[in-house]
Amino acid sequence: MKNKKIIVTGGAGYIGCHVVEELIKSNYHVVVIDRMSFDDNSLNSVKGNKNLTIIKDDLRNLNNLQDYLDGSEAVIHLAALVGEAACNISEEDSISTNYDATIKLCDLARKYKVNKFIFMSTASSYGVQDTNEIANEKTKLNPVSLYAKTKIDCENDLLKKFSDDIEITIFRPSTVYGHSSRMRFDLILNHLVLDAFLKNEIKVFGPEMVRPLMWVGEPARVYKKVIESDDSKFRSEIFNMGYDNENYKKIDIAKLVQSNFFKNIDMEIIDKDKDLRSYRLDFSKMKKFFNLEPGSNLLKATKIIFDNIGSKKYGDLESKKYYNT
Repeated sequence: MKNKKIIVTGGAGYIGCHVVEELIKSNYHVVVIDRMSFDDNSLNSVKGNKNLTIIKDDLRNLNNLQDYLDGSEAVIHLAALVGEAACNISEEDSISTNYDATIKLCDLARKYKVNKFIFMSTASSYGVQDTNEIANEKTKLNPVSLYAKTKIDCENDLLKKFSDDIEITIFRPSTVYGHSSRMRFDLILNHLVLDAFLKNEIKVFGPEMVRPLMWVGEPARVYKKVIESDDSKFRSEIFNMGYDNENYKKIDIAKLVQSNFFKNIDMEIIDKDKDLRSYRLDFSKMKKFFNLEPGSNLLKATKIIFDNIGSKKYGDLESKKYYNT
C-alpha cells in the first residue's frame, strides 16, 4: 500500500521539524514546503529518507507548488511570519504570508480533494484577559498584535469558506519551549536560560503576567492523531493546545530556571512589560478529544537547553538564526 502523503508547510521551523520527524517515523510520505529563511539543517536527521520531499519556496508562490497537493491526505499548515516583531516589519508581507497564502492554500487543497487541513493559529489571539478567569475556545478574543489578528482572520474565513468541503481543524497553541533542531531563543523559557548564560542575569518583565506554555514536541503528537482519525470528530473544531498544569506566571518560570540551574544569579524584576499578553487557558476540550499527557515539562526541557548551551551545541548563541525577526 502506498504511503499517505502529508504536506507540511513551515516544516523546517522550530515546531515543524518535530512534526516532520514524527510523521517520517510513522511511515508517511512528507512533503515539506518552506522558504528556508534559516537554512534546512533542522531536517538533517531525516534528509535522505525516501519518504521525504523538500521544496524550498515561498508559500506565496503557490502556482509552483500546487501539483504537490494532488494525492495528498492532509495539509499541516505551520508556515507564517511568526510573532509580533516579525510581523511589524511589514504589514503587507504579514498579511500576504499569514492570511492570503493560507486562504489560497486551502482553496487549492479543496480543488485537489485533500481530506484534512490542519491550521496552526495562536493562543496570542486571547491577548489580554482577566487572569482570574480561564479562557476557553468560546471566550471573546482580544488580540494586541498584527500577528494575532492575521491568525484570527484565517480562522474565521477557513471555517466560513471551506468547512463544507474539507475537514478543517484549528489549533491555538500555547507558547512553546524546549530544544529543537531549528532552535529559537526568543521564547520566554529559552530566552531566560540563554540570558543567564550569556549575561549572567535573569530579568523578569511583568512578573505577574500569565502565559500558558507547552513543550515544542506536543503539536507533532496532536497532529498525528488528527491525521490518523478515520471519523470526522475533529471537523470544524477549534482547540486550545496545551495542558491545564502549564499556565504559569512569568515569575514562576524564572524561579524554576534560577532555583534549579542558576542559584548564584540574582533575579531582577521589572514591573511592566511592553508585551501586554496575559491569559490563562482552559485545555479541557483538548483533553477530552485527545486524552494525551504532556510529553515533557519545564524542568526536563530546561535541563536539555542548559546542557546544550554548556556543551556549545548551538554555536554562536547571538546568531540571527535563533530569532524570528
